[in-house]
Amino acid sequence: MEALNFDRHRRPVVTPRAIVIGVALIPLNAYWIMVAEFRWYEILTLNPLFVTPVFFLLLLAGVNALLRAVRPSWAFTVAELLVIYIMLAVSCTVATHDFGINLITMLGWGAWFATPENKWETTIFPYSPKWALVWDKDSLHGFMDGGVSMYNMRMLGPWLMPLAVWIGFMLVLFGTMMCLNVMVRKAWIEDTKLSFPVVRLPLAMVGLDTPRLYASKLLWIGAALPIISGTLNGLSQIYPALPHMQTRAHWPAFSDPPWNMLGAPYSFYPFAIGLGYFVPLDVLFSCWFFYLFVKAQIVLGYFVGLTRLPDYPYAMEQGIGAWTTYGILSLYVTRHHWKRLLHAIVNRLPTPDKDELMPYRVAFYGAIAGIVALIFFWRAIGMTALPATIAVLIYFLLALCITRVRAEAGSQHTVWDLEPMNLFPLVDTKLLGRGNIIGAGLSHWFWRLNRSHAMPTQLEGLKMWQAAGLRPRDLLLPLVTATVVSSIAGPWAILQVGYRFGAAAKCVGYARWTGGEIYGWLGSMLNTGRRFELPRWIAVFGSSGLTLALWVLQIRYTWLWLHPLGYCAGPGLIWLWCPFMIAWAVKYVIVRYGGQKVYHTLIPFFLGLALGDYVTGAVWSLVSNAMQIPGYQIFH
Repeated sequence: MEALNFDRHRRPVVTPRAIVIGVALIPLNAYWIMVAEFRWYEILTLNPLFVTPVFFLLLLAGVNALLRAVRPSWAFTVAELLVIYIMLAVSCTVATHDFGINLITMLGWGAWFATPENKWETTIFPYSPKWALVWDKDSLHGFMDGGVSMYNMRMLGPWLMPLAVWIGFMLVLFGTMMCLNVMVRKAWIEDTKLSFPVVRLPLAMVGLDTPRLYASKLLWIGAALPIISGTLNGLSQIYPALPHMQTRAHWPAFSDPPWNMLGAPYSFYPFAIGLGYFVPLDVLFSCWFFYLFVKAQIVLGYFVGLTRLPDYPYAMEQGIGAWTTYGILSLYVTRHHWKRLLHAIVNRLPTPDKDELMPYRVAFYGAIAGIVALIFFWRAIGMTALPATIAVLIYFLLALCITRVRAEAGSQHTVWDLEPMNLFPLVDTKLLGRGNIIGAGLSHWFWRLNRSHAMPTQLEGLKMWQAAGLRPRDLLLPLVTATVVSSIAGPWAILQVGYRFGAAAKCVGYARWTGGEIYGWLGSMLNTGRRFELPRWIAVFGSSGLTLALWVLQIRYTWLWLHPLGYCAGPGLIWLWCPFMIAWAVKYVIVRYGGQKVYHTLIPFFLGLALGDYVTGAVWSLVSNAMQIPGYQIFH
């Protein structure tokens, strides 16, 4: 297929056709993801570049090539392709394992799994908000066991009030993120010019990043490798006699300490190696280095006796200090931008925001209104003012951090260090009160791991829009429309799959771990609690100091490949540290000995690795659903 051309003066840029197609595809995309992830636990959305939007974009590019040949006037413009892709990407932040499935699991978990032995009915339920959870056992019976239709009030009725509450919560959450993105867009996209590795493949697929991508032999060579290996691996899963090429995570089996404490799988995911090629070398190095850095602490701690301390090496507490400090530093390095922005807003001066997604004043006051609304929401759940305020502000600080990490590294971000379930127990839980503990537990569903995060997805959409030379303001309608439709389509798809197959009966991807984590933690904190422990605070402040030191060293010694971003994101790269190490080594050799010319020449090959792997994963998930068998998944 030839590269797509785009007349940037054609109006309207955002056409009704693109909006209608995006809206029509969102429920289909949500249901596809839920059948794959909820029914079969075949992961499509837990990495920053989602599988299904890439697959849809490839299909649309093929259709477009055909239209250009037979009816050119019907062909999609680049803007239309980007609108559809961005709308589908937004839908993947709701219909995903780390968000929508966690929500639905949390809503009915307590009522369904309460027993006289766990005593939840006396220790947890009296302090839980009745209006925010599902309590009807008959409705939950249909969802858990399946084989019934959800489209009657006996089944669906008990879900309506809790879903309305949490959909409203999601819309405020996403809207606040959109406002914050308006205020950082220019600083991070135009001024700092961050690398945004995640957008390289979709931009190339619509002809904006790599000209004549589909005519490149290197693209098809790169794509052939994961397609061949993924096809063989999928067939060998059905027919074990066939050869298997190990690319997914493999956990080495060690029996002797300290090696049996490490829990460090290695993997060779083609898509991760391909996307890692576009990450700056110092960030690549830092990500895998600091993953091994935390593992080295376990080994060293074993030999000096520190592993006898509970939870050593306090990786969670290290993450709390590192992410908090990195978030503050991210704001600090753009302080001049914030100062100019706030000065103009407060003093009612003219602001250069004619082309922004929305006026700066609207974004600023919208973000404040969203934050205040969310604080009042958690107050209604039962939290007191100070913990509710801390929880909301920390969440958006982390959202900014994750958005920055995605813009620089494009890596998966398994982050739950800062969530209230981990942050609040740093103090004596007797000081918190039951309402704050309940609120911390009920917030776990959207805090958990933060992999399919909406805020970086929104900013990546704005980055692609900017790369096409288009005004951010034109993207407002597609973003808002996709957010609203996805917030309804995501829960619908999960309930549809649950009532059809049975969440507890046949759905391998039912998030039992999320429900177990929430109610197990609530039971522990409400019954026994946790006291103040000095070693945990030492880890928090030590990691904070190390992050600050790395930031200073990075500024003063640019040759030192130790980026503070790596200390934040690296320890969570359980699945991707090895592909990042491979990508770093390959890229270093190419740049060191081949120079920029060879680096740019090989770009199609590495794009092909990611594209081929994603196409393989998408096809196998469709085959799995069609044949009703567990299919091969490319990740996890």
